[in-house]
Amino acid sequence: MALCEEGNRNEVLALATDFSTWLTSTAGLPSFPAGLLGAQARQVLQGLNVGRPVEQVCQRLSQAMAEAVHHMGRVLSETKPGDGPVEREKPETTQDKNLFVLKPEDLDGFQDFVAEAPEHLQAIESGLLALAQGEIWDPLKVLRPFHTLKGICGFMGLSGMSKLAHQAEALLEKYKNGQGRPSEREVDLLLESGDAMKKQVDLVAKGLSARRFALVDMEPFLDHLLSGTVQGPAAGTPTATLHSKDDVPSHADHSLRISVDKMDMLLEAVGELAICQSQVTEGIAASGILGHLGSEASRLAKISRQLQEIVLSLRMVPVQPLFQRMSRLARDLSKKTGKPLRVELEGGETELDKRMTEELVDPLVHLLRNAVDHGIEGPENRRKAGKGAEARLSLKAAHQGGDFVLRVEDDGAGLPFEKLRQKGTAMGYLGQGGASAERLTELIFMPGFSTAERVTEVSGRGVGLDAVKRKVLSLKGSIQVESQEGRGTTFVIRIPLTMALIDGIVVRVGASRYILPSFHVRQFMAFRETQSHQVAQAREWMTTSVGQLPVVEISEWFGCGAEKGNHSVVVHVEVGDKEACLVVDEVVGKQQVVVKGLGAHLQGLPGVAGGAILGDGRVGFILDLNALVQGGRIRPAVVAGN
Repeated sequence: MALCEEGNRNEVLALATDFSTWLTSTAGLPSFPAGLLGAQARQVLQGLNVGRPVEQVCQRLSQAMAEAVHHMGRVLSETKPGDGPVEREKPETTQDKNLFVLKPEDLDGFQDFVAEAPEHLQAIESGLLALAQGEIWDPLKVLRPFHTLKGICGFMGLSGMSKLAHQAEALLEKYKNGQGRPSEREVDLLLESGDAMKKQVDLVAKGLSARRFALVDMEPFLDHLLSGTVQGPAAGTPTATLHSKDDVPSHADHSLRISVDKMDMLLEAVGELAICQSQVTEGIAASGILGHLGSEASRLAKISRQLQEIVLSLRMVPVQPLFQRMSRLARDLSKKTGKPLRVELEGGETELDKRMTEELVDPLVHLLRNAVDHGIEGPENRRKAGKGAEARLSLKAAHQGGDFVLRVEDDGAGLPFEKLRQKGTAMGYLGQGGASAERLTELIFMPGFSTAERVTEVSGRGVGLDAVKRKVLSLKGSIQVESQEGRGTTFVIRIPLTMALIDGIVVRVGASRYILPSFHVRQFMAFRETQSHQVAQAREWMTTSVGQLPVVEISEWFGCGAEKGNHSVVVHVEVGDKEACLVVDEVVGKQQVVVKGLGAHLQGLPGVAGGAILGDGRVGFILDLNALVQGGRIRPAVVAGN
């Protein structure tokens, strides 16, 4: 068939969608396999969306259509003249017309729908936000997901959502060939429609176990879209430049959806394997067995490590969806507060553990609310300050030294240090003397602390930044603030890439074992006590080859007995822009460990990020270096040498 060529992918997609939509009208016909054919139609649509070859997909589509014609012929032949129209099988009914009741045979289809629909809705929002930011955009990247959702929802019986997707598609149709761009009002309407669809998908997901869910009333959103399509493109609207003729990848992206819970179970099993492998390896080494068994143990260790790295990589996801969600929030806040805002995103491809990305949502929401409501000035005040009326808010992500680093920057008014000083003194956080800028900055994270003159719907209650810091600390991370009055504020969040598996340096202090994340360790040094040096700010400092560094005595921090004498080892660690020297008795070795929870009694122990089972079966604490480098214990000053 001439149609089944790679260049006709869009035409095949439209044909498959129309076929899927038509199948919805056949549900309930006797002797007609609507469910089976519908599943085949969904597979065709999914294959096109993930980039499978058109020829391969066309073959499956033609087979499904041929079966449909065959079965429809049987239905018509079994209908006698005068019987009247064939009645569809009546669905399960309920007194509440806004409640959708699932049939057992439809459950699998709706599970696929819940897994697939968010991807299309995310693509819609991403394309519309790019348009709202004035970026080069491709209308097809928004139109196609609406078109696909229309067909899927029509087949699943979600008529309201299908109609809404159809109307959104109709609005975008006039811009399909690059003739103009949707107005800001039309973008708002399309985003509003996407939000309504998201709400419906969420309700479906929550109702799967009970086989029933509430239906969202789509009529108001349909009315809004209809009223929004009255006007065409405004006169003089520049033609959109398409940066891509086709966003379909040239190679098939064969993927499989797996729940995060199953991934956690797999990681737990791999972790137990790692512990067992480590114990076997150490047992062989301790017994002095060499030769073939020793080489096989080394091979087992290599395979175990490869397996752990593969499982960890499966949990890593780009933060772009998180950035997109925050970009949408910033746009909504901009409209609500009347402050023009440009959102810049950088490093969206940076990967982070799936669980960690979910934990970052609330902190980022609080930071963006505070930035827009408190940090960024109104247009008039920005003009008086010599700035442009449009403010800038940026989110930047990167990997740095084994950590995930996130920067939230704005070019607003910066922190009001004088107000902070006055409020801090009034609340008893500061004495009558002066306070450093660093100390004043710490005040914004205190519970109930706020310099806002009034509480708004967005912020001002003094609870947001406190919640941000508590959440970041629970992730064994740190948060820093950089601010200049009149220039803007930057929040820097630093957290581990994952809290599942880490490469660690095992050290001994007395009879206890501790694990240091290896990516924070810079060097090891010999230790010897000398005459006292000046102690600044009640901290102990050590003279090293790289300068003066604060000292952290692990034995004093945890109250464990260290060995006496000058045979200790100094471990130079670096976390972000902070460095410190940890004093330990011995460096035992390097080991990849599985991070274990400490249980309710030890949870939140200062300086501890978790626990791990070592190769000899002992349990060791994984040290939270973010907490340790903030302050050490006092002891006679020392000098370290290589």
